[in-house]
Amino acid sequence: MDENAIIKTMQQFLSDQQKEAEKKRKEMEAMMSLFTSTISKPHEPTFGPLVKMTPEDDPVVFLKIFERVAHHCSWPEETWPLKLAPLLCGEAQRAFANLDDVSAQSYTKVKTAILHCFRLTSDSYRQQFHSLKLLPGDSPRIFAKKLKDLANKWLKPMETEKMQLFDKVVLGQFMLVLPKEVQEQVQMQQPEDLESAIKFAEELSDILSNPEEGPSHQMFRLANDLRNTPTSSHMTGNVSPLRKRADCVVNISPQHQQEAASLSCDDSFISISEEVTDVPMNLALQQTTKKKLNEDDSPAAKKQKCTYDSEEPLIRCYKMEQESRNITSRMYEKVKDLSCTGTKEASFLAELKEKIVNLREKNIYEEIFIGIFGKTGTGKSSLINALLNEICLLPTSSRQACTSCIVQVQAHENNTQYRAEIEFISKEEWEEELKELVENCKEDEKDEDNNETDDGEDTESESAKAKITAIYGKNGLNKSFSELTKEKINDILNSTKTFHLKTAAQLSEKITPYIRCDADDETICSFWPLVKVVKIFVPKTPDLPNQVVLVDLPGTGDSNKERNKMWKEYISKCSSVWIVTDMTRAESDRNAVEILNTGLRDIAGGGECQNITIICTKTDEIGILSDYNILRVSGQTGSCDESQIRRQIIQKRNSQVKKNIFDKCNSKVEKFLFGSEENAVHSPIKVFTVSSKEYWNNNQGKKKILTFEETELPLLKEHLKVIHVNQTEKAVENYVSEVSGIISFLNVPKENAEEKADENEILYFKLSKKLKAEAGILANFFENTFKILQKELTKGVENAEKECIKNVRRLLKPEGLNHQTIKALCKNSGSFRSSKGDIIDLNNELALPIYAAVDNTIKNTFQFDKNTRRSIKAALDLLQTNFQEESTFTKKKTAQSYRLVFIKTELRRVLAFLMKKVLHRKKIIYNTITLSVQDEMDPVYKEASNETGKNCMKKMKTMLEDKVKQSQSYMFKDAMQNMLTEFAKLKDEVNLTLEQKMEASMKLALAQFPEGMHFPDSVDELKKMKRFCEILNLNIFD
Repeated sequence: MDENAIIKTMQQFLSDQQKEAEKKRKEMEAMMSLFTSTISKPHEPTFGPLVKMTPEDDPVVFLKIFERVAHHCSWPEETWPLKLAPLLCGEAQRAFANLDDVSAQSYTKVKTAILHCFRLTSDSYRQQFHSLKLLPGDSPRIFAKKLKDLANKWLKPMETEKMQLFDKVVLGQFMLVLPKEVQEQVQMQQPEDLESAIKFAEELSDILSNPEEGPSHQMFRLANDLRNTPTSSHMTGNVSPLRKRADCVVNISPQHQQEAASLSCDDSFISISEEVTDVPMNLALQQTTKKKLNEDDSPAAKKQKCTYDSEEPLIRCYKMEQESRNITSRMYEKVKDLSCTGTKEASFLAELKEKIVNLREKNIYEEIFIGIFGKTGTGKSSLINALLNEICLLPTSSRQACTSCIVQVQAHENNTQYRAEIEFISKEEWEEELKELVENCKEDEKDEDNNETDDGEDTESESAKAKITAIYGKNGLNKSFSELTKEKINDILNSTKTFHLKTAAQLSEKITPYIRCDADDETICSFWPLVKVVKIFVPKTPDLPNQVVLVDLPGTGDSNKERNKMWKEYISKCSSVWIVTDMTRAESDRNAVEILNTGLRDIAGGGECQNITIICTKTDEIGILSDYNILRVSGQTGSCDESQIRRQIIQKRNSQVKKNIFDKCNSKVEKFLFGSEENAVHSPIKVFTVSSKEYWNNNQGKKKILTFEETELPLLKEHLKVIHVNQTEKAVENYVSEVSGIISFLNVPKENAEEKADENEILYFKLSKKLKAEAGILANFFENTFKILQKELTKGVENAEKECIKNVRRLLKPEGLNHQTIKALCKNSGSFRSSKGDIIDLNNELALPIYAAVDNTIKNTFQFDKNTRRSIKAALDLLQTNFQEESTFTKKKTAQSYRLVFIKTELRRVLAFLMKKVLHRKKIIYNTITLSVQDEMDPVYKEASNETGKNCMKKMKTMLEDKVKQSQSYMFKDAMQNMLTEFAKLKDEVNLTLEQKMEASMKLALAQFPEGMHFPDSVDELKKMKRFCEILNLNIFD
């Protein structure tokens, strides 16, 4: 740029700056002029904007306009009555004149008198609400706005919970006044809120007025759009936790509406909660999730509306939890600004505030894992789809295909989308596995070891070919390991892929290549060998309770070490296990006990499982009817209703199969889960005979054999909800207890807070001494259990040393066990799930005699659902009972009673925390035996896995057997010592945690309050928490 251009640019810049400065100067002068004129001429408010009231005016509207003008003019509120008086007329004027001089100076009292004069009470608004009609040509939206205004004046909602009731009442009345043809279609969609109903009514009105487009096509489109459109009720921050957990449409009768109207603005939500918890639920609850599109128009779908028995206690629990959480929020607002001087006093106050904050933000619900286990082709995916009322969520096929990885399904808070998260194995893991797969594919088919053992069943070589073909195509079989590792497909390793889609069908199509192996189609590219786990999140639905996680465990295994490890981790987390079996093989196939003893033997001792559910699928399949069958059922041949005959045959067979399975398995499962039948809390086994096919026939209005109820899917859904309810009730009980404790502490009388320091100190030493005595008894319990375990372990070790050679030979020499399987066993550190789903575990086989010796004691000791004499739970409960029997707790109305309530709830909290610790330690203790054996055998596993060539199987077997011989004199003794060490750690952790946490809680509970500090009033909150404790039978305030 030349010099002239630069000068010109600079001049232009300076000119622009001067213009901008001049503009700002003029603006400033104008503002100063306006300000000067304002302060020099004080504003004298006039009544100019207001017009005198006429007899035709709505008094509510008139007063509302007056209030807006008063606010705008900044009138002091004490002047409002005198400014309003000259504007009144008729009845309003007389109402003002009848007030006494004091009341006439209060605008609130003047307003109340005027509205009372016009009988505009809550009841009058209720009458107007019910009498309002939708006239032909009226806009649904404007009509709904009128309803909302009347309901607002009637119910006066002030809190989030009341707003929910308020919205539901408006929604219910809006639905009632819609034209019949519109009402029926809107009701079929079961709108969750008023906005959804308005939108559907508006669009439906447009459809009915446009005959050119087919109504059925438009209804399908609208239903889909409505389900996938977020409304205001789904926005973050507008939905309370209660609404999130228990969405329901409440059809409230006029009587209940009148009761609701009696609530004043000052009433808290507890008014509703207490009414609900005192009597059986008299609100007709209907699930709000919109029906799936394929059942919206079917008559069968309408029959599915039902209120489950489990929903009443669930909603009651959610209401108590929500109100308890609201109480903690209110209490924090009251105490957050409190302060004091002195380090000790400040520490006391900070600790108290921290407790309240933690309670307010505490997540009290834990995920409930339900493992669904079964062989390939038993219909697990179809079963899950039917449970969720989604016909095409998990991919299913009539071809030879199966789910080949762990699939986790749960609901999430997004009501509009389906989400899948696909987690892949790492690059290192896949390359290690791929190297083995390539070797297996190139094994010499003439290998004599292979010829000796191959009995025609699937081999690891065939499994390896299937994996390589799935990922790299058929040409991948001709490539070397190094060539395969350069393929672009490896870029997805060590990552997570996420899909967000609007419908289940769309998601199903996307995830199919990642979870299914299609054995009949080698042209389809699949990624399942690279997948570790697939997590699917569906929109919130009443069919899948919150916190419940369904885990579809693949019926096949593979040589991947990480997937096998994850499989075991999921098994250990499952509190309930569902075993799915084909109805046609339910009795002839291996029974549940055999499956448990082979594939799921760690779910009890090394897991959390407390019940087993056996589900027989495909109950609609009975084959071709013969004259003999017809005669046996109906008593006659010839023209008979074949569907009726089939139905009778199915029902009779289902009933008999249920009885047979229960008789065969119940006592064995009791022993499997609890160690002995005496320790069983209840019957641990339930049997269901279900038909997903008939369920969908009912839903879609197709020809059916079984009724909706006879498919037993509704019963299975209820069973799922009962599991959820039981867990929820425990969580809410613990939360209500904690909140009750902190509220009690805040209600310590003033005189006890400041003037009873000596008495409190004496009480602290007394309770501390009592706690140490009870902790000593608990320590003795652990010592006695330790001795029993030691004695039984010693016997188990002797048996293991005697039987180990025989056990290893028996495991390694069955028919069909080839060298590839043994190599896979070694590569997976002695534990391997075959392609058929069978588990071959050499470590567990060697440890079996030890487990047999201690199994009953371990399962009895760690029994959580029943206080058996020798269980840890019983010992902790005894400590709690004995501690609270201290005379201090039993005295009536002592000055320290509120402090003692806090101590009781703190003890309950600490014991609940310890039970979680015990459960975690239980898994570690139980698994120490097999892990110890595995650690000892690992060197030979690695060495044997590298064997190749002729006679390699014989060499591997010899190496494993020789290692067992060399180690048998010390390997099992080391395993025993490791288990005893872990149990001793548990004992120390329980006692240390109990002592430290309770000492801290008692010091806080009995501390002298800082001088001059008085906590805000919380008597009402205390009353409510007492009420909740009574309902839950917690006996905290006794």
